[in-house]
Amino acid sequence: MNGYLASIIGTVLLCAVLTAILPQGKTSGLIKGIAKLACVLVIVSPVLHFFKTGEIGGNSAEDSFTFFPQTGIQTDESFIHYYSEMRVRETETLLKSELLDRYAVETEVTLLWEEETEQVGKYYESERIKINQIHIKCEEEPSKELKENMWEYLTKNYCSEVLIE
Repeated sequence: MNGYLASIIGTVLLCAVLTAILPQGKTSGLIKGIAKLACVLVIVSPVLHFFKTGEIGGNSAEDSFTFFPQTGIQTDESFIHYYSEMRVRETETLLKSELLDRYAVETEVTLLWEEETEQVGKYYESERIKINQIHIKCEEEPSKELKENMWEYLTKNYCSEVLIE
């Protein structure tokens, strides 16, 4: 979209400068007309591109709306990985607090996780964090019944493997 707006602005400015420095004469009217035509063509270029691709009603809805050729978005993988790690650390802290409130047990929580990519549609990939295992290390040895209750609660609510030490 930024490239489209920049091309419109650049064309209009170029045409304005051209018509300002153009000497008066028989050809000035023709050149001004061509400059106006160039401005109009740049403005309607997305519509022309749409008709040029020939995808009017023949293909799926995903493919038919390609107004701009640059429809892909490149992601910053290192930022996404950093943000994922921060979300996992935040979840560990919240889970530790939840176990303290619910069972009155001081714990150390570690989540084993991975980034999972799922193909959604033809062009879009959905990425999410998948927790594979919850590792709970208790400061004091909990009773067998408490361990079972914690294991059942964590397995049910977090849908992953739980290891309590």
